[in-house]
Amino acid sequence: MLLKCVAGVLGGFGLAIAASALLARLSPGGLTAASKFHVVMWLVPPLWIAVVSAAFLFRGAARAFVWLAVANAAAFALVLVCQRWPV
Repeated sequence: MLLKCVAGVLGGFGLAIAASALLARLSPGGLTAASKFHVVMWLVPPLWIAVVSAAFLFRGAARAFVWLAVANAAAFALVLVCQRWPV
């Protein structure tokens, strides 16, 4: 249980940061739009909590670590692609 919690905390933080970066990048106006910075900032805790909670649904801690690591790699790869791609 403790290792699943650690996997959720570490993997969830990365996923929440990547999701907020994608929202900031892909929504109209960038971070210069009114109040978007605050929406992006306050999006992180609920997503983080959701991933930590979902981490307990994995059969084992090793599966949680692997799947969350793959999800983080994919999310940050998508962030990198979106940064390089002109919008």
